[in-house]
Amino acid sequence: MRRALLWWMSGILLVTGSSLAPARDNDVYLSGPAFPVAGLKFTVPSRWQSEPALSPFRIGQWRVPLAHGMEGEGGEVVAFYFGPGTGGTAKENIEGWIGTMLNAEGHPAAAEVKHHETGGFKISQVVIFGTYNETIPSAGVPPVAKPNHGLLGAVIETPQGNIYWRFTGPEPLITANLPLFNKVIDSLKPQGK
Repeated sequence: MRRALLWWMSGILLVTGSSLAPARDNDVYLSGPAFPVAGLKFTVPSRWQSEPALSPFRIGQWRVPLAHGMEGEGGEVVAFYFGPGTGGTAKENIEGWIGTMLNAEGHPAAAEVKHHETGGFKISQVVIFGTYNETIPSAGVPPVAKPNHGLLGAVIETPQGNIYWRFTGPEPLITANLPLFNKVIDSLKPQGK
């Protein structure tokens, strides 16, 4: 119930009658540099610290610091782009992300999946909390289990190929940053504008 309420409050969707329309969370301010990919650009928060990408398909990677008073590690945001016709569908990627998050019984954790459009682009998003089995891009390296974590994922469908965003970190950090992550995803614009 708490997570469903969190999702609703985050401003992902506003249900009006039988249609779904993106909501605007005017309480969250987004300011930072433009991040270009596949003919689009996104606004990335200034407080996200850019890091070297760990693989060629990670076109952007950022460390998200903990807010004042939080303890533990920060979070990681990664943007992926594989090109036209590769990288899998939104459904396949969301199912893959769900497979990395387990509940206390070791089964895939419950996930909230939503769909909306921004700027004429279809966007599929997921929110999951549980034990994150971090995947490391090295053959033969087992996943590292991280309890009490969250994963925010988004797939933006474009004619140039899908763009994938994944934000992982401790549950309090993910919860606190959900509205900001939504703003980043919905900040997409054509690069020339």
